[in-house]
Amino acid sequence: MPVTLSLLHSFPEKTEFYGTYWNKRPFLAKGCIDARTLGQCIVPDELAGLSLEDDVRSRIVMSGEAPEDWVCEHGPFDEARFANLPSSKWSLLVQDVEKNHPPTKELLQGFGFSPKWLIDDIMVSYSVPGGGVGPHLDSYHVFLVQGMGKRSWKIGDNAIHTENYIQGLDLKILADEFDGTEVEVERGDVLYIPPKFPHSGETIEESMTYSIGFLGPSLSELMVEFGHFVEEQEALNSRYDGNELDETSSGENMSKSEVENFRGLMREALNSSGFEKWLRGYFENRED
Repeated sequence: MPVTLSLLHSFPEKTEFYGTYWNKRPFLAKGCIDARTLGQCIVPDELAGLSLEDDVRSRIVMSGEAPEDWVCEHGPFDEARFANLPSSKWSLLVQDVEKNHPPTKELLQGFGFSPKWLIDDIMVSYSVPGGGVGPHLDSYHVFLVQGMGKRSWKIGDNAIHTENYIQGLDLKILADEFDGTEVEVERGDVLYIPPKFPHSGETIEESMTYSIGFLGPSLSELMVEFGHFVEEQEALNSRYDGNELDETSSGENMSKSEVENFRGLMREALNSSGFEKWLRGYFENRED
């Protein structure tokens, strides 16, 4: 069943947000970020300056009419590149802006209803008329905060779980059309897009968009990081001693019961109070 984009005039209360929207339904909240907060965020010249740095991830995307016309360039860039860009159909995108421009992090203060401990970064895009990155979808939750300028968006009616991209591009642009709702956003508006909902934006007039991404860690990341924690905790870092081995694990054999003994050893660490201490610290450090 299609999911209609909700139009709100304030952010939802916490209960409504998790019950109605989180991971379920996109919304557009009109005028929810005030001018003072937006006034602290990074501006185009500063964003371009960040894209010149070696340790900052940045891209320039050139929009195209045909699939083969789309171009993605990766930074760091030099000032001459910006001098040679056309007046339309391109975007500059920079990752982790909150780490390199601390005032932009103040933008997060308005999102207390969200699980802020899951925030991955604030990606900022500057775009000129016609600029965009094509129809796509993300594997994470995102709030798209419109700063200066206006953009038009098309937001899909349903999540897409089988992705089909145009081949031969250094961009993940959906190959197929999708049904959705078209909206226009302006300064202070916020779009919430759950994972896997297709969306496509195009700049109407010179724009800044602040994308707040919520990305959970993979199981492998958690296991590696928890392993580092266990390594430093003598009480948790017990060594397997084979205390319950019997003849069924002789030679090259390992009995099913011994597999369960290993599983139990790992479960003890996960069930310990140390796990909660580590997990909370993991996400606190991630925010930093």
